[in-house]
Parts: sequence; C-alpha cells; structure tokens
Amino acid sequence: MFPMFIKAQMLIFEGNNTFNGQPLLNTTVTVFESGKQIQALNTGNSSKFKVSLPFGKNYSVYFTNVKSQKMFMDVIMANLPDKVRAFEMVHALDIPFFPRDGVNIDTTQFKDPFYKVIFNGKDKMVDDTTYMKQFLAKVYIKKKDEKEVLPADPKSIKWNNLAGRFVYNNKERLPVRNKKVNLLNANGAVVKTTSTNKYGNFIFTGVNLNDAKKIEIDFKKEFTNQSVSLELLNSKGEVICTNNVVNNKAECASTATNKVIEKLIDPRFSYKISAKLIAENDKKISFYSNKPVLLLNDKNTVLRRGKTNAFGSFVFTDLKPGQTYMIGVEKMDVEAAMKVNLYTNADHFIAPVDSGVTTRFVRRFTAENNPVFNDLLIDDSQLRMDVSGKLYGDNMNNPLGDLKILLLNDKFEAIDTTTTDGFGRFLFKYLPYSKDYTFTGLDDKESLLEAINNILVYNSEDEMIKIVSNFKGKRFKYNPLDADKSRLQEIYADDPWLALLNSEGKANKTTKEVIVEDILFDSDKSNLLPDAQRTLEKIALVLNLTTAIKIEISAHTDSNGDDAYNQKLSEARARSAVDFLVSKGVAANRVSAKGYGESKITNRCKNGVYCTDDEHQPNRRIEFRILRN
Repeated sequence: MFPMFIKAQMLIFEGNNTFNGQPLLNTTVTVFESGKQIQALNTGNSSKFKVSLPFGKNYSVYFTNVKSQKMFMDVIMANLPDKVRAFEMVHALDIPFFPRDGVNIDTTQFKDPFYKVIFNGKDKMVDDTTYMKQFLAKVYIKKKDEKEVLPADPKSIKWNNLAGRFVYNNKERLPVRNKKVNLLNANGAVVKTTSTNKYGNFIFTGVNLNDAKKIEIDFKKEFTNQSVSLELLNSKGEVICTNNVVNNKAECASTATNKVIEKLIDPRFSYKISAKLIAENDKKISFYSNKPVLLLNDKNTVLRRGKTNAFGSFVFTDLKPGQTYMIGVEKMDVEAAMKVNLYTNADHFIAPVDSGVTTRFVRRFTAENNPVFNDLLIDDSQLRMDVSGKLYGDNMNNPLGDLKILLLNDKFEAIDTTTTDGFGRFLFKYLPYSKDYTFTGLDDKESLLEAINNILVYNSEDEMIKIVSNFKGKRFKYNPLDADKSRLQEIYADDPWLALLNSEGKANKTTKEVIVEDILFDSDKSNLLPDAQRTLEKIALVLNLTTAIKIEISAHTDSNGDDAYNQKLSEARARSAVDFLVSKGVAANRVSAKGYGESKITNRCKNGVYCTDDEHQPNRRIEFRILRN
C-alpha cells in the first residue's frame, strides 16, 4: 500500500512491496524523469521504501526484484495546477508484483506501464483503474476454451487478519512454540507463511478469504512414531479444531459445518509487550527503576509514555502487526558511564538500548515473528492491572464518599469490589488484566445519589474522564472507552516479588506462598549464569527491604538422566542460589536450600514416558517458598 501526501511542493511516495501476499525484500526502486534517472534505492532487508517527487513533472517508477517481472508505473503530475499543490493529498495503491516465470502471463506486455496515477482534474491524484483493467486483460493469457476471468480489483477485496493459537491437546494446554504455520488455498498451495510465537500464537495479515481454506502447522522432523494431538484456538480462546500430527504435520480445514478460517478473523488483533530495563557497566548493576520509558514509531514520534516499576519492568499494549516501533529512554535519565540493556521479565538478555536519536537512546524492533519481538511479547494471563480514579456528584465540591463500586468484566461478572473514601477516591489493585470492563455503583445509603444528576469521573491525576448521567432508582453504570481506560488504569507484568514487596511481607491476596522462577543452568552444572544472577538480584532487593519473611529455595529437575545424579545436582543448584543471596547482604539465617531432583514432577513426564521438550520444561525449575516470621 502506498500512502501519498503533498508537503512543500513535493509528493512523498511511501510504500510497502508485497509478492503473493508476503513482504517483498531486496527490491530496487528507480525513478526516471524525461528518460533520465533521478533517484534509486534498494529496500534491503525491508519491504518498505520512500521517494520524493517534485510537482510539475511526469515520472516513471521502476521496480526490480529477482522474484518478479521488471515493471514500472507512471505518475503523471505535469498538469497539476498551482492552486492545488499546497493541498494535502492522501493516496493508497496496491502494487501487484507479477511472477517472473508465470505460465499464464504475456511478459511482452511489461514494455508498457502496469499502472498509472493521474490527476482527477479537480483536487487530487487518483488511480487510472480503466488503464489497469486493460493491462490485466492483456497480460493474462487466455487458454483455449477457457472463460476469461480477470483478477479482482484490489480495492474491492476485503482484507482480513487471522489470529489463532496452537496448543498440545492435554490438561496443561502447553503452547506449540516456534513452529512454521502455513495458510493454504483450496488447491493446497501455500498462500502465506508465518510461525507461532512463544505462546503458540500466530497471525496472518491482509488475507483474502477466497484464497484461504486451510491452516497447516509443520513440525519438520520433531516427531517419529509418536501420536500427538493438537488444538487450534481462536483469539477468544474457543477450540475450533482438534487434529493429530501425521508425518510431522497437522491441518485444520474449513468445511461446510465448521468455518475454521472465518472463526479466526480478528480485526482488533494487536500485540502486548513487556520487558525490563537494567542499567549496568563492568562494576555495577542496577534496575532502571521508576523512570520514564517511551514507545515510539519508526519516525521517532512518541506513541505512548510509560514508567518502569521497582524492577525496571514496563508494559505497552495495542501494537499493530507488521509495524516498526522503538523502545526509548531519555539520555538525561541514564547515569553517566552506565549502559541501559533490555531484558525479558525472566531476566534473559535481549539487546542494548544504545542507538542515539536526538535526546534519547532507543532500540528498534518490528512487530512480527523474529527473536527480539518474540522475547518482548507477553500474554494476557501474565498481566495485572490497577484501576483508580475519583467520583464527584455534579461538581468537584461534592466528592462521593462511602460509595460501593463493583468492577465487572466483559461477561458482567464481578472482578472486584471497593468503597470510595471521603474524597471520592477508589482503587482496584492487582487485578487480572481485562480488556473490557464496566463500573457499577451501589448506593447502600439509598440517599447518596438521590439528589445528583451527573456523576463526574476523574482519574487520579485530577483529569476529568467522563460525565455519566445518574438515573434515579437505577445503578450508576460506566463502560469506559479504550481512550478512557488508558487514563484510569495501570497495566504491568505479573511479578509475585513485586506484590510481596508492596505488601511488606503481610499475607494477602497479592502474595504467593511459593514462587517459581525460570532460573537456568548449563547442562550438568550448578554455577549461576548471568541471567540467573539478575533474577536473584531482584530477590535480594525484596529480602533486604522486607524483613518479615524468610525463604526456602528448592531446586527440581526433569526425569531425563539418572535419579541419584539428578538429586545431587538439584541440591548443588539450590545451594548456589543461597550463597549468591548471602553475598548480596541477605542474612544467612533467612535463606535455606533443598534439592528434590526429579521427585516432584508436575505433569505426566515421569521416567519411561515420552514427552516433548516443551512438556519437560516446567519440571526444570527453582521454587522459593515464603516463610513468615
């Protein structure tokens, strides 16, 4: 698609090349004016490009790629009147790249332009659709006795996003991670290809439903004779297909009774990311705590502003598939001689935030399946939210105190309840993330809302969010828009250590008695890897600030290997974790170590049972049991 707009007597020609519905990389774009080359670029490892065309002339824009015919289009602007050149124009155009060796294509036709963009004689540039239809009629060879069928006009096609999730069909519903997923047409030909991420999710963008009949997942050579069953879920979590892996592949096809493809359509699909920022050098490591963090687009425009928590963690939502973004920190917030690095919330290194953009350090990434973005992704089940605000009756001089407020999810089930204080303030804390929710108020006194016509909803920063009409004899209800929610809620990654830190060691709904951490070791080793040390740095911070608890560290292994050896290995690993915490100032009498080997397997993967590596993974864990003083 090519958005076009006019600025400063210039047409900015900006687009994204595709071939058979997939991004087309390494394309050379060359611009000619009166037979003379005036611009040239290569898109390299990107499908995007941008060229600038001054008004008052005609241009031919050539596209050259090894996968496609060499072809060109005409942009005719010599007749553009002066009076409209200052107007802003927006123009979108699908560029159909034609196969190099298409058996049904007359390659001689590419001596002519495949498309033309012309001035409509009034106020804007438009597609010359008549010319395009004529070109298609000539370029596609009609077979003998075959009825002529021209390709559909791209603008007449409804393009869809298909979003789904593959899981192993067992009680745990383990995600099928990092596997190739193909979208097939009715003839079994591959139309699009993508991969599942670490949660088993996949997304196909820009799909024409006429070309989509089956979803196929490819395990390559992972399975031999084992029978493995899979489930395909849509973005609502509904099971829409169950099938077995046969010859290392499984497929789900649309039928007359089960419209699999249609059930995967999700026009609202977007990604959520979360990660951790740590400032460090050769001598010092510190969490990038309680500081601003930015989400920017590829033009350095700030899209959203966030703030890291005590462990340097942050969350951003509503990232669109295929878009390029940047995570940024202000240079003035980075301590001299320190470098800010990006880690997963499980303390695995991702990349440095070190590219300089004006007054910021940034790290660029694209929202599609790639190692960096996969590490940033977070699932809804791992998110928590705080929702807070203030309620006033008719004006800010009348705070609504002692009003019972319920928070309902999208099924109108109560998530939580609270009561406003004397200043009308309410707070729902450490709730499971819900994209849609509603407030409702219960007037226990039956007189609090009686004389009020409107309820004013403010956020905790004293910004007015909404005026809600109060109907006498009915419950106060407020269903916030997405824009309202962003100002009322704080979304963050679930971290039981953070909840424990906030609770100061007191037992409440926000704390857990056993916390499991993804602390990894080299095979047959007990020494701590750098990622494990950063996880333990976090735990040391909590223990040094929260003196009301002790912890017992227990290490566990999977069932691979000798039982006795696994027992000794787990004991050594637990001891390594204890020694590290003591070295960080935690009193030795507040931490103890235990090794359990493979004696506490959490699923079916015991000795003699075949399991995939994904199924073994939950058993390779270190647990921290919270002991109250």
